[in-house]
Amino acid sequence: MSVIDFIAVRNIKDEKTSQSSPPFDHDHGESGQAPLTASQFARHVTHIVEDEMKRALKQHVDIIDPHEMIALAKMIAELKARYLAMTLMVASNKTPMTDKEMEEIRSLRPRIQEMEAAYNEVNEAISSHLVEV
Repeated sequence: MSVIDFIAVRNIKDEKTSQSSPPFDHDHGESGQAPLTASQFARHVTHIVEDEMKRALKQHVDIIDPHEMIALAKMIAELKARYLAMTLMVASNKTPMTDKEMEEIRSLRPRIQEMEAAYNEVNEAISSHLVEV
């Protein structure tokens, strides 16, 4: 069922409701189509989301260069290495942790998490064939 079909079925249903039809009217209207079930609606919306995602990715990304993925992986590895090195350095100090050290450790974690999330999204787009490599 296309988006237009879905909208047409929805409009027919809305027109019937506005015409004071009984709440359990099983007439399929002019189109001859029954209203969508919840699972049909969910599948339909999922297809719309996939189509819109493909369209948006085509507009903004189109093709992913493998070197970009390698650069992203290196960036994540570098952030993680800095995080671990900083944590171990602070742990091995005989003096208490400074505010500056704590702030640097605290700022690295969300950056790592954000970059990993971005990496996972790119991988998902590639595996779902939403973008070309």
